[in-house]
Amino acid sequence: MGATVPERLAADRGVSDSGESAASPSVVATGESATHGRSAVTPEVQDVFLLMAAPLVRRLLRVAFVLMVARALGPTGFGAYALIFAVVELLAVVSGAGYAEYLTREAAKDERAGWGLASQLTQLRIAIALPAAAMAVGTLSILHYRYPVLAGTAWMALTIAPRALTESVQGVLRGTRRYASYFLLDLAVGLTLAASGCFLFVTGGQLKAVLATEIAAALVGGCAALTVCLRFRAAERVRGGWGELVRKTLVFNLYPFTSNLYDRIDVVLLSKLAGDYVTGIYSVAYRALGTLQLIPYGVLYSVLPSLSRNHWGEVEKNRLEKALGLLFILALAMVLATFVVASPVVRLLLGPRYVDSVAILKILIWAVIPMYMNFGLNVALLAMGRERIFVITSATCLAVNFVGNLILIPVFSWRGAAVLTMVTELLLLAQNVYWVRKAIGRIAIPWGLGRNSLAFALLLAAMLYLERFVSPSLAGTACFLFFLVYLYRAGAAIEFRTIWQSGQSPSA
Repeated sequence: MGATVPERLAADRGVSDSGESAASPSVVATGESATHGRSAVTPEVQDVFLLMAAPLVRRLLRVAFVLMVARALGPTGFGAYALIFAVVELLAVVSGAGYAEYLTREAAKDERAGWGLASQLTQLRIAIALPAAAMAVGTLSILHYRYPVLAGTAWMALTIAPRALTESVQGVLRGTRRYASYFLLDLAVGLTLAASGCFLFVTGGQLKAVLATEIAAALVGGCAALTVCLRFRAAERVRGGWGELVRKTLVFNLYPFTSNLYDRIDVVLLSKLAGDYVTGIYSVAYRALGTLQLIPYGVLYSVLPSLSRNHWGEVEKNRLEKALGLLFILALAMVLATFVVASPVVRLLLGPRYVDSVAILKILIWAVIPMYMNFGLNVALLAMGRERIFVITSATCLAVNFVGNLILIPVFSWRGAAVLTMVTELLLLAQNVYWVRKAIGRIAIPWGLGRNSLAFALLLAAMLYLERFVSPSLAGTACFLFFLVYLYRAGAAIEFRTIWQSGQSPSA
């Protein structure tokens, strides 16, 4: 990045020494490092809904697309698609999907640096993706995968180029709090997928048509991102040296790759060790689990720009603990809700061919609890500039997950993969707790951890007991509603509202 790119703008609070806005012409002309005014605004509750709405719309539209593809292809065909998707996702990640988080942090400090880095990182990501794609196809060929999988992987790898542009622009938009434009980019991609999915569902499309749809959606997103970039990019953009840029962002290649590899290695191993059918029913349930990550995304990225600018005093520590508390009770509610709706929803949306996915989902849903905590702790470490720790934590989880799946999948099939998912999230949680404690001087304990856990355990036990006498749906619904009432009476809404109302740290 070089000395021209501001790395530590915590002392700046959106106003220059002369009292002018960071976006004022005088600041740009003199080249002073200042935080852009848009990103200096204290986060508000509506930011959560805007941040959640963008990926939520895209994710829901993608889920609709996946459901239509699953019904059109069947478990075996969908298993092949899930393998191709997993491999291309790994390619997208190793090429630099984590750059978006880096751009959010840097754009929150200086918008000029954000746009300059976005251009450079998009080029860098495409340069990395080309040889990575060739290596991936070669590896699949060595493992004796069928030609349709090899060709499908090669074609779908083309989506990485427009996706690199889209995600870079979104990283800057998120850092500068232009959430409406951020939303429109996700909407463009999602609508393309959904519209094409309807056509595939009606015509009973094949794997080739599904991959063509993925490419079309990525191109639409890339064109929309280019339009947004031309509209909002700063007149003066700060660029850094390529060598320094690679050195500073290398962790954003390594950490996301290792974390995604341990997150997706079970799909790859299931495909090789258990076949396409098992891969198909497992991937459907795992996709549902991934959709639930939208909630911590919206909660935590709405406060990331503020946390990135401030010193970590008592205000920031309390804000983190309340955010973790909110995510914790939401995860508990997700577990209760899954026991109520999993079976009827799977039968309704996917049909009887995917009935085995219900049992998988009821095991995987427990991983949401440590997963939400990990999301919060990772964002805290990112805000403090300690992202290099991610390489250590994710590499440890990768080793455990890879070896564990090699041992358990041949014996227990999808059950072994599902249990390893939970074990891996708990291992990651233990590491994150240690590193955050080392960074802030204390263990970040979610708000209301003890009493909320007790209330959940009692209601879960009551639900399992009542299922002996009434329908499981009725028992589960009653316990879920009781949990919501308990949270309201405990004052959770009032406490969590202060996550966004807190001011800057006194030490800032």
